[in-house]
Amino acid sequence: MSKGRIILADAQPMYRAGVKAVLEKEEQLQILAEANDAIELIPQLILHQPDILIIDYNPIYFESNGLLEWLKKNTACKVIIISSQDKKWNIIKSLQLNVYAYLTKESTEQEIIKGVKQALTGNKYFCQYILNLMMDQNNTPLENELEKLTSRELEIAKLVATGKKNRDIADQLNISPHTIHTHRKNILKKLNVSSAAELATIIFA
Repeated sequence: MSKGRIILADAQPMYRAGVKAVLEKEEQLQILAEANDAIELIPQLILHQPDILIIDYNPIYFESNGLLEWLKKNTACKVIIISSQDKKWNIIKSLQLNVYAYLTKESTEQEIIKGVKQALTGNKYFCQYILNLMMDQNNTPLENELEKLTSRELEIAKLVATGKKNRDIADQLNISPHTIHTHRKNILKKLNVSSAAELATIIFA
């Protein structure tokens, strides 16, 4: 079995070293390179073409030096964010990229390992803090758009927007995956969006 190939990008060397130490305990994971900022990161991405990019979310990383463009063109590279950001808009904005896991810098070793392993198998993972923040009812959604949805559709839309798959949602709500698939199509059509990431910008705005 081939190893999961990873690049770490974080402006804090001590924290980066800590994450590296956690990952190196796992035999199926391989750290290819590290970067302190976007300028260092781009050449490493081009050279190594990693399976996973673990990065501390900062708008500067994603909006300068070609990183955003590289990630859009190289969707095989799955992004894992480990960040101290707590602003909902920054979180939502990052989800429009190829983000497979979102953790905070308070996440445990077990959560970091789980996030990486989930991403490598094509699944998404969000730590409980991020899920709670995104589902916080005190944050006002775009009411005019969401009024187009039934109460059941809204319930499903919130789960879809967090990256959950149809089968997982079906299991959680105790209904069939086919029903979830139908609801999902209707939700995207009603809100005129084409992906879970776009849906998140409406649900969690």
